[in-house]
Amino acid sequence: MVRQMSDYWQKRTQGIMDLLDVKDKDLTDAVLKEYQSASQDVAIKIDEFYERYADNNTLSYADAHKRIRKTDLSDYVKRANDYRMSNKDNPELLKRLNAQYMTSKISRLELLKLEIDFRILQASNQQVGSFTEYLAKESAYIYGALAVGNAIKTLNNAEIDSILSFEWSGANYSHRIWRDNDVLANKLKDVLVKAAINGSNPRVTAKNLRDVFGGTKPNTERLVRTESTYVANATTAKRYESYGVESYEFVAVMDNRTSSVCRSLNGEVFKMNDFAPGTNAPSMHPNCRSTIVPSDDELTKFNKYLDQDTVDDLPSWD
Repeated sequence: MVRQMSDYWQKRTQGIMDLLDVKDKDLTDAVLKEYQSASQDVAIKIDEFYERYADNNTLSYADAHKRIRKTDLSDYVKRANDYRMSNKDNPELLKRLNAQYMTSKISRLELLKLEIDFRILQASNQQVGSFTEYLAKESAYIYGALAVGNAIKTLNNAEIDSILSFEWSGANYSHRIWRDNDVLANKLKDVLVKAAINGSNPRVTAKNLRDVFGGTKPNTERLVRTESTYVANATTAKRYESYGVESYEFVAVMDNRTSSVCRSLNGEVFKMNDFAPGTNAPSMHPNCRSTIVPSDDELTKFNKYLDQDTVDDLPSWD
């Protein structure tokens, strides 16, 4: 019976992870769509910049560092202030907006850098919202999908917020999005500096910027998979705890893609009180696919439920 129970939970959990493989694509597409929109907006700003300041479609480094007028800066200041007012309850966004130094003595190149920072800031804010909405829905779904017998308790908003805000391996999804997009913004600004130094025309500059944006796809796919795996396992742990489970078994997907760390943990049993994503529970690393199930010592607690649940009948996501 113990082996039957263990197979049940492994199949049930793997069925959920297989569904996430499909559903995670929705979040990936939403994040990439925002990057595409940001790329198009930056390209427009590049065109406007060259049209205003360049001669014969080229811009020297000296020209790029010429001071702009207050009127040149006014449009940016207005948009930044409007965005600040519409997001005044967002501390991370406000911190970054307030850190942007604006002065009438700013150079043309610095203004264009500010425009890139501002657009990436908007993209980051939108992407954090998309992640939050998706991961909250995922958490609520998994908690329900792992219900057995007459269990009807659902996660409340505070419990979901606790899962999403937890900084596993030193950060949560929101911090990682802001951090990754800070790197992206710096790469884009490096392209601008090189374009000014080389006197590149706007078409070359726009292509180089698109190439930088193109590199966001693999990172986005990795981040979605990793954070989704974390939320799935953190929610699973919450559900097991609600049943009185005191220990869990680490289950790795054993194939030629299995990481050495997950391979070494496969089959290991840990106390539920010691559950620590990134240390002894998934996600252990980027693109982690591992899961947890009740340990063999815990399985007899579920004997009475097996006849009432069918492992293949997952509830609808929507």
